Amino acid sequence: MKKIIETERLIMRPFTLDDAQASYEMNTCPEVMEYLGGPFSGSVEDISDMLQENTLGDYEKYNFGRFAVIHKETNEFMGFTGLKYVIELDEVDIGYRLKHKFWRQGYGYESTLPCVKFAFDDLGLDRIISLANPDNIASTNLMKKLGLTYEKEVHIYGDNAVYYALNKSDWLKTNG
Repeated sequence: MKKIIETERLIMRPFTLDDAQASYEMNTCPEVMEYLGGPFSGSVEDISDMLQENTLGDYEKYNFGRFAVIHKETNEFMGFTGLKYVIELDEVDIGYRLKHKFWRQGYGYESTLPCVKFAFDDLGLDRIISLANPDNIASTNLMKKLGLTYEKEVHIYGDNAVYYALNKSDWLKTNG
């Protein structure tokens, strides 16, 4: 995947293995991982392996994936946002995770909105979904702000999740 997206405050670019340390720091933060099974307990090398296998592998396999989110002004790694094909559901998920210090500043919406556009305009997808822990109100509020609507609860990755979806036709009605 070669796509780079810029917003007023952000650069969203493909991950590299150089992002492993910053990713590790984010994924070991208790606040960030509260609704995701708790802080990551592996090593930086484990994160590097997961980036290589999953994220970079998705770029090769699907020509899309999660973007590393970088703060334009400071060049700091902030987290990720972007698309992921979920084999278990045969759907494309829009997901996001930001370092705690970047919460409640509008970065979630600023980083995900262009990914919705990318999904529908560039990739030609007809539908995207998003999954979250049912107790993660901030995440479900972001889904709603993006225009996704609740459809059901699912059991995935060993846990329950709310399942929101957005069809391209509905997106075009308000963003066409």
